[in-house]
Amino acid sequence: MRFSYQHLDWRELANQLTRDRLMDELFRELMLAANGEVEAALRWLDTPQGKRMREQLGFSREDFEKRLNERKVITGKPGDRKLTQRGERELRSSCLESVFGKLKAGGKGEHATRRAGRFGEATGVLRQWQPGDESRDIAYRDSMLTALRQGHSGLEEGDLVVDEREETTSAATVMLIDVSHSMTLYGEDRITPAKRVAMAFAELQARRYPRDSLNILLFGDDVQEVAVKDLPYISNGPFHTNTCEALRRAAEILVKKHQANKRVVMITDGKPSALFVKGELMINSAGLDPEIVTATLKQGARYPRLGIELTVFMVASDAYLERFISRLVEVSQGRAFRATLGDLGQQVLTQIFGERPR
Repeated sequence: MRFSYQHLDWRELANQLTRDRLMDELFRELMLAANGEVEAALRWLDTPQGKRMREQLGFSREDFEKRLNERKVITGKPGDRKLTQRGERELRSSCLESVFGKLKAGGKGEHATRRAGRFGEATGVLRQWQPGDESRDIAYRDSMLTALRQGHSGLEEGDLVVDEREETTSAATVMLIDVSHSMTLYGEDRITPAKRVAMAFAELQARRYPRDSLNILLFGDDVQEVAVKDLPYISNGPFHTNTCEALRRAAEILVKKHQANKRVVMITDGKPSALFVKGELMINSAGLDPEIVTATLKQGARYPRLGIELTVFMVASDAYLERFISRLVEVSQGRAFRATLGDLGQQVLTQIFGERPR
């Protein structure tokens, strides 16, 4: 039997792997910028900037398209190509990694509530044993000391103490994404980072918190709900900012959820400038309109009674926005954070999930 040995060029293999990785990363970035339109992303490769990038990275457009087809991230004929489900999933995973870093392997997660219970992390606080407590939670050393102090020859029911555990549960989240015209104003793109964060949020929740629910609402003049799979395709438009309707719709969704933890996460760059009055859209972009502000604050003031936690991330420095948000978090008993486009993702995931980027 004869064996044929072929020399393996490790340098060429490393270069090819690097090219493949760069093509994958470039495609994902183009998909975010092109709002999920595959043909628009591919057309960019033929622009002067795209040609220069291909030359610098060492691949042709044919190489690029071949790579996408081999990996089955796009489907369809030229001129009508779209992302596959695998392509959408990889885009979300890429967003999570770019925002949060590589996640260490771990089990499914849960969220702590504000009260004590029996199923979460140990708190270090001892309490009297109750029927239904698990034997693993009994603090035997402390129970024995109690028995000795009571002069008992053995452990009795009244001697038993347990290590209190924090009650854990699932959460229902509504994410509000501002799609008003200012999200891409004066050459500053705020919608792409917001979109990236939403996809990272959805992916982390799916991996670590599968019992949680997530609804995503886009708000401009009106409010539109979108599915997680549609996140790559969202864009902003010539809209104003109807924060009042966004808060109302979010509460409407959450009151129907069974989860104990209910929260709204809002990403916005502007003050409220629109309001529905008797079914008609009222618009006023000048300053803080008293009627619009009053109606919006009224919606926020309902949140404590409904058990909804509001967290706002401001992606712009605007005096009117900050003044309004300060009042909103006061009446809603919520929280607000100022985020740059560079650290928005880390702030959202850290503040909401309580995990740190790695």
